[in-house]
Amino acid sequence: MRTIKGMILLTSVVLFVAWVAGAAQGVEGKKGKSAPLKFERGKVVYLANCARCHGADGLGQTTMGKMVEAPDISDAKWQSKRGKSRMISSVSRGRGQMPAFAKKLTKDEIATAVAYVRTLRK
Repeated sequence: MRTIKGMILLTSVVLFVAWVAGAAQGVEGKKGKSAPLKFERGKVVYLANCARCHGADGLGQTTMGKMVEAPDISDAKWQSKRGKSRMISSVSRGRGQMPAFAKKLTKDEIATAVAYVRTLRK
């Protein structure tokens, strides 16, 4: 009897953990539910890989950003000239002094970082 209760409890815990993990990845299937999570993931990727040059605010006014003449990626005019796919391509392949990130980041990480940059638009 104890073994059955233990198995039921263990199965319940495993199913709960799997459900939480699936929800955290935004696979619940409802549109918009994962938007805050994507925003946070994009922010984390951006801050870890892009902010050194572009700054947390996207202005490009960091020491490194000034050295490499990083553009103000929060500028609405700058963003309007660059579609999502062009920005993803630039991050993946590199552009100017910006290195390529395709080998360092996954496609999803690059896409979420670009989506986050879009929120910096002023």
